[in-house]
Amino acid sequence: MSSKNCSVGLSYRMWYHMGEVLWVSPEVKEWMEQAEYDFSTAKAMFHSRKYLYMIYMCQLALEKVLKAVVALRTDQTPPKTHKLLLLVKLGQINLLDEHLEFLGTLDAIGSGARYPKDLAAARKTYSRNVAQDYLVKTKEILEWIKKDQIFKQL
Repeated sequence: MSSKNCSVGLSYRMWYHMGEVLWVSPEVKEWMEQAEYDFSTAKAMFHSRKYLYMIYMCQLALEKVLKAVVALRTDQTPPKTHKLLLLVKLGQINLLDEHLEFLGTLDAIGSGARYPKDLAAARKTYSRNVAQDYLVKTKEILEWIKKDQIFKQL
C-alpha cells in the first residue's frame, strides 16, 4: 500500500473507492472499513431475524462513518461517544432533516436495543417491517455521507 505525508506530518494511505484513488489517514480508512463491516453485519442480522441486533449494528455503522468524518475534518481522534447527533455537530455534517430525525431516533433507542428491559416487548416493537425501514434508512445515510461528505473533501 502506498503512503504519503501531509503538511502536518500525518501519514496518509492510498484507498480505492469507486475506481478512484483517494488519500486518507489510516484512522479515517479504519473507521470507514469498520462502518462497512458493521453494516454488512446488520444485513446478516436482518436476514437471520435478529432485529434488535440489526438495529444496534445500524447504529454502530452510522457512528463509525460519522467518526470518520470527524477525524477527516478535524485531523483528531473522534471522542468516545455513541451520540450520533453530537458526532454530526462535531463533524459539521450536512444532512437532510429526515436523516437527522432518524439519527435522533437511534440516539433515543440507545442501549435499549442492546439491553432491553423486556425482550418480548422489544421484539414486538422492532418487527420485521420496522427493522427493514431502519436498514433502508441506514443505507441511505451511509451512502449520503460517503458520497456527499467524505469524498467531496478529498
